[in-house]
Amino acid sequence: MPTKRPYSIALICVRLPLLILWLILLPIPALLIRLISPHSTLATEKMPMLFHRGVSKIFGLRLKVSGSLSHHRPTLYISNHVSYLDIFLLGSVVPGYFIAKSEVAGWPLFGKLARLQNTLFIERNSRHARAQVDILQQQLIAGNNLILFPEGTSTDGAHVEPFKSSLFHAAESEPEINIQIQPMTLAYTHHKGQLMDQSLRDYYAWYSTMPFLSHFIQSMGMRNADIELILHSPVSIREFESRKACAENCWNAVNDALITRVKTTVSSNNEPY
Repeated sequence: MPTKRPYSIALICVRLPLLILWLILLPIPALLIRLISPHSTLATEKMPMLFHRGVSKIFGLRLKVSGSLSHHRPTLYISNHVSYLDIFLLGSVVPGYFIAKSEVAGWPLFGKLARLQNTLFIERNSRHARAQVDILQQQLIAGNNLILFPEGTSTDGAHVEPFKSSLFHAAESEPEINIQIQPMTLAYTHHKGQLMDQSLRDYYAWYSTMPFLSHFIQSMGMRNADIELILHSPVSIREFESRKACAENCWNAVNDALITRVKTTVSSNNEPY
């Protein structure tokens, strides 16, 4: 007998119109606020967070947060990366500018939405790497919080890829400027109250060669999912001998929390480079 699909066509039929309505209605006041007061907290933080909370609600994503969010400015928030859904989850509670690959800027609809949410786009080409990291550093020095996925890719949600320590250069600054780094762990743990196995998690995790559109639609039809966001203690890059040591410390915190939540193991050779 064929396996029963875990997503609901009826839910998709309800949620898709709601999402379209939300994508049409919310940008209107958001744009007006940005025109009137572009640098206000309402424009740069509160409206983007409201947008992300709405999308999370439409998708049936329930976020449980543990730990204390750093309210220091500037803070570089770093997290493991599982899915495009991470953006909505983190964006609903973390005040900061997301960092995205430059290709996203050209995506239909999503590129425009990303710009509206104050996303910073960077080139992944190694020839531009140092210049792009310098741009991030200037944003931090200016007092802006940033949200970064240092794995540089998304995963299956059951392991953490090595962190690219070169990205931690953005948190280096003059002594008078204290830039904090707060590691965060996103764990997709439960579906309809039951612990997820990988087959279920794959309806949320978007990675490798998964086609986007079909995954997006199926995710929308999934019943309520519980996701944990674990906020770890902030650190400063000055506490470590090198960027690599800082990246390793952050990776360990993120990885250990993920293993505990998803009841899985990670290869011991996943070390930051």
